[in-house]
Amino acid sequence: MDIQLANTFLTVLATKSFVSAAEILHISQSAVSLRIQKLEDLLGKRLLERSKGGVTPTIFGEEFEEYARAFVQLWDETKYQVSLPDGYDNSLSLGCQDSLWPELSSTWVANMSENLPSTAVNFQISEHESLTRLLVRGNLDIAVLYSPEIRPGLDVEHILDDRLVLVSAQEGENDFSDENYIYCQWGPEFAIAHSRWFPNLKPPQLSFRVGTSVPKYLIKYQKAAYIPYRMADDYVAEGKLHFVKNAPSFPFPAYAVWTLNKASSKLESALEELRLAAKEAPWIDL
Repeated sequence: MDIQLANTFLTVLATKSFVSAAEILHISQSAVSLRIQKLEDLLGKRLLERSKGGVTPTIFGEEFEEYARAFVQLWDETKYQVSLPDGYDNSLSLGCQDSLWPELSSTWVANMSENLPSTAVNFQISEHESLTRLLVRGNLDIAVLYSPEIRPGLDVEHILDDRLVLVSAQEGENDFSDENYIYCQWGPEFAIAHSRWFPNLKPPQLSFRVGTSVPKYLIKYQKAAYIPYRMADDYVAEGKLHFVKNAPSFPFPAYAVWTLNKASSKLESALEELRLAAKEAPWIDL
């Protein structure tokens, strides 16, 4: 089977859209359709169904997903292993959500480099959606995420506790209002809790996706928003942001997510280093 076909299938599954998959793969939508058609012809089964809600896998598509992910990962690992420099006997691809750098993941990477000297590490920092796509496609072995998606072929472990706290660039009685508040999208659990605590809050003009650039925006334009404590604490210590008094905070745990298709001995060593790094992270007492 052509590796392109498996990659295209997994990209369509991850995005639930032929159009989005085409954008990610830098090909036309018709090329995506042709690849999926060729794959279905090879397997003799219909793998995907299109509807108004997006693209969903058939029963055969769900079954094939695990094999496609393993096939892509094996191919990527084979290419990487063949090109490994002398002195390295294996490799791992790791990632973390940008909001979790540097307090957790920088320690993790440093520990990996020191305690696993024969392992070549490919590490990246990215947004939640990108890391999830890479995990599903088998291009990442382990990722650390705030709100992981439970998918076939992936395992999840609670690794760290954080909290979403309300901070403002303004200090004083008027540090939080409808006019200066920005809503950050931290997942469905936060959305539900937020609506219960602030039922009368006017819908904000600005709504942000997660990312480490949010604090700098708040500071520059004197705004307020909910962000993770581990992202906010350094800015608060510098006096650039301020915790809003009497505002509720919300639990926001982080999780390790890893593929089940990788050799367990390699993964377990990296996971143990991650657990140790989580223990070294500062305790939050709010």
